[in-house]
Amino acid sequence: MMISAFARQSGLSADTVRFYVRRGLLHPTVGQKGGSRPYQMFSAADLEQARVIRTWQVLGLSLDEISAVLEKQAHHAMAPSEFVALLTDQRDRLKRKTADLQKLIAFLDAKIVWVSNPDVEISPKFPLGIHG
Repeated sequence: MMISAFARQSGLSADTVRFYVRRGLLHPTVGQKGGSRPYQMFSAADLEQARVIRTWQVLGLSLDEISAVLEKQAHHAMAPSEFVALLTDQRDRLKRKTADLQKLIAFLDAKIVWVSNPDVEISPKFPLGIHG
């Protein structure tokens, strides 16, 4: 399929697809000439790769980290223990982020009460130790 159909099916913009191709994250085949550049043809395997990339992004990996993981997996160079360590690290990062978000929600709840209630004299303080 051509880039417009691939973008539509993958949920990515055409610009994002082109960016992923330039970064080496997607590997379409080159089809017939199309204007000044050859057409890029995407397959069902490319759709699956785009889904994997988006999943890793949502889990918090950078494109550089995703590229390294995909490269190792493509060459069967990632041991199961290394993959488990990667998943565990990402889970731990998400847990820390969740804890930070819970602190921020509690701060906002306290701030709403403070703004809504003129009898509350002390303004809530922003929580320290947010990892961002």
